[in-house]
Amino acid sequence: MQIKSYGQSDVGRVRSSNEDAWAVFPDLQFFVVADGMGGHAAGEIASHMAVDTMHDFMRTSVQASEVTWPADMDRNLPVPIRRLVAAGKLANEKIFQASRSNSKLNGMGTTMVAILIDQGTAYVGHVGDSRAYLFRDGKIDRLTEDHSLINDYIHQGLLKIEEANQHPLKHVITRALGSGLKVEVDVKSVPLREGDALLLCSDGLSNLLTDEELRTTSLDFLKEPQIVCQRLIDLANEKGGEDNVTVVFISSLGTDTLRPNR
Repeated sequence: MQIKSYGQSDVGRVRSSNEDAWAVFPDLQFFVVADGMGGHAAGEIASHMAVDTMHDFMRTSVQASEVTWPADMDRNLPVPIRRLVAAGKLANEKIFQASRSNSKLNGMGTTMVAILIDQGTAYVGHVGDSRAYLFRDGKIDRLTEDHSLINDYIHQGLLKIEEANQHPLKHVITRALGSGLKVEVDVKSVPLREGDALLLCSDGLSNLLTDEELRTTSLDFLKEPQIVCQRLIDLANEKGGEDNVTVVFISSLGTDTLRPNR
């Protein structure tokens, strides 16, 4: 059974430009979504810079023994985690330096959520409020925790989950690539089973669709990622399309293709 993947992005019904970026690299088993922010098209620049930088590092780090790791990298971490974290840190540094060197790009940044599949395990890295989900046995499980002000309020008991989408500060994130010289990339690992499916998305999708809507819209098409992407984007636009919507879907995970990246 082969891994099948597909990605799609839509400007939505309100915005005039698309500041999201995404990419799928089946040969590397690497998948990424980024949601940029900043004026003068800076958000679009930041998101594409993140995707390109991470892709370049993933391609050059296949042989881990030949990699020059960042000085602050914990060498005791598993190699796939090191690769994800290092790729995120490099993207952060490039975006931050670019924003400092050009006044028109000042303040630009981007979220990032990425998956690297290695030896039967999905390693999920993220910064910001773009999300990753796992579909398994008819259920959906969110794999990421939003780095957002609203999520902090919820954890502090200051806000109820059902109130989040109506809050005026719902778009404020507390962590982004490019917001500072250093960044912390959250990473978790998920051992995969045959039949699992994975979803990466920008908040243009997750702000409009509940987890249950994501599940029911995708459930009958888990082996058809192109259909899932189109259905999710269409539903987000039907609900107002207030932001750019980007979706990457990975399905039909079979043990014979879950090979190591070394």
